[in-house]
Amino acid sequence: MFSKVYKNILFSSLAILYFVCNPIVSYSEYATPSVYIVTVNSMDLCEDAACTKYTRIGAVSKSFDIASVAASGDVGTYIEEIALEVGKSYTHARWNLNRAMTLKGTVTVGGQSCATSTNGTAGAEQVSAHNAITQTEGNLSVFMVDVGYMADANSPVASDYTSTGVQLVSDDFPSATTFDYIKKLTSTYTVTEEIPEISMSFDVTNNLGAGRASSNSNGIVAGECFYWVEDPSPTITIK
Repeated sequence: MFSKVYKNILFSSLAILYFVCNPIVSYSEYATPSVYIVTVNSMDLCEDAACTKYTRIGAVSKSFDIASVAASGDVGTYIEEIALEVGKSYTHARWNLNRAMTLKGTVTVGGQSCATSTNGTAGAEQVSAHNAITQTEGNLSVFMVDVGYMADANSPVASDYTSTGVQLVSDDFPSATTFDYIKKLTSTYTVTEEIPEISMSFDVTNNLGAGRASSNSNGIVAGECFYWVEDPSPTITIK
């Protein structure tokens, strides 16, 4: 017997996610972004931590501003009409996401204003998003850089990503434009005849990180600001 799950599944709080490594950099500070856009390509409910057995509940590429108060309603439209098998249990959720994200915010680093800006340089596989100090705040594309690259000696290693649930794809990050993110549910969900209520919440407070390059490094000039995003530790509950 199957239990139908429709597009009007209730997302009772904010939605979808994002996170990344927490590189240790000189003169680094954090601020809360006013824009935090991620692109979701698919969403799965998983029967195990590695998602070897899963049910796909969404497979459309769509962008969400998780810093927006409207995010909850937007994400509520993402779930497709699917069937879940009564009695089957799920322990984790998995998303496939684009490595490029859009953020907007200002971080004070060493007494100087590091503001993401439209005239900044977007991030890429081996170069952090960066710009000169004291710019007019605007949207900037921030990319999850490859392992071993950052505008600082303390570049991310694989464990910086995997420790937050990031699953490296395409034989590590080089050349990959997406990645998988797996998060444990607050408690195991076992499918019943009742239509489930799925709620996802997260906190984007201080999720925009910025540093000042101390020397020319990986395409960034000494003194420039460079940026990364932090993990808002999403909480997913199904009941």
